[in-house]
Amino acid sequence: MRDLVEPVTTDARMQQAFRFISESETQIEADQIRLTSIPAPPFGETERAGVFSEELRKIELSPVTDAIGNVIASYESFGPNPVVVGAHLDTVFPRSIALELRRKGRILFLPGISDNGSGLVALLWSLRAAKRAGLRFRRPVIAVANVGEEGEGNLRGIRHLFNAPPWEGRECEFIAIDGGGLQRVTHQGLGSRRFRIRMSGPGGHSWADFGRANPVHTMATAIHFFTANGAVRRPGTSFNVGVIRGGISVNAIPAEALMEVDLRSTTLANLDDLDTQLRRALNEAMTASGVECKVEVMGERPSGVTPPASRLVRAALEATRRFGVEPQLDVGSTDANIPMSLGIPAVAIGAGGSSGNVHTREEWFDPSHRDLGLHRLLTLIATLAGLA
Repeated sequence: MRDLVEPVTTDARMQQAFRFISESETQIEADQIRLTSIPAPPFGETERAGVFSEELRKIELSPVTDAIGNVIASYESFGPNPVVVGAHLDTVFPRSIALELRRKGRILFLPGISDNGSGLVALLWSLRAAKRAGLRFRRPVIAVANVGEEGEGNLRGIRHLFNAPPWEGRECEFIAIDGGGLQRVTHQGLGSRRFRIRMSGPGGHSWADFGRANPVHTMATAIHFFTANGAVRRPGTSFNVGVIRGGISVNAIPAEALMEVDLRSTTLANLDDLDTQLRRALNEAMTASGVECKVEVMGERPSGVTPPASRLVRAALEATRRFGVEPQLDVGSTDANIPMSLGIPAVAIGAGGSSGNVHTREEWFDPSHRDLGLHRLLTLIATLAGLA
């Protein structure tokens, strides 16, 4: 693979593209802040998608928006077997979260600034640099700014893309740009199931009706059964009760309680086992108390893997080493899960720089050495697609 990557990085046009990226950090950062400052919760990405589309038009691409809201643009054509490069538009944050930028030295604090403001701007500027340097590719290259990666979005953008790809056939290689960093090459998709569980009872007064079935008490019992007795932690699995709501007053027996549960595993068998244990704990608690219980599947992400020996993974590893960084193979839950589950080669990589406190209001991104992330991305695209 080194024999394929080295000629790409030493090509005069690629060197010009690298210089353009390195000299444009101020503009890249400004675009990242501007895109991130547009609210884009799952199912609410339209405004950000429109701004991103306009940026693609500025570099003489012709983006289209598909039926579900994905922004799709070919670098030159929608021919068969393309290299598809995606970055998700949405963030975990609801529209009510204030998107106010703070700075500490070079570090930018802004919800979504890394996940996925850094990925979106990396996609945009790698294409801009390729156009500026006059790069041409032997295989089609298709850019996708997709909706619905986070939370209840349930990977809906990439699901739709691969259900009805705009290129000929389904064959392709897929690169997801997700968050900051340079070392990780995510080649294994972490499967997950997410449930919204409601328990209901008659409610009542905390004194006069003491002894009636209490959904909050029953839910607490179910959580205890699941976490303490049933859900034995296995390698490659995790579980989390992330939301609990219920009740109207301290002196009222709740009529309803709700919780949201996240189960994850690298294997389908272990995910099925966690699912079974959760339902068993719910049934035991419900039967003992007499409350009613409804389980709603909020979302499901399939697992999958792109073998380390595959051309795509080897190219991603070598492209990373080319810029003086030792890569790390990783497991994660990203848009790449969908093509992996379909047997389509896919990886997820970071956009350079560094980040932390992702998915919190204190999310931050440090753009130091961000240019290496964009250089790697462009190198990987050019290695896979071939320079013409």
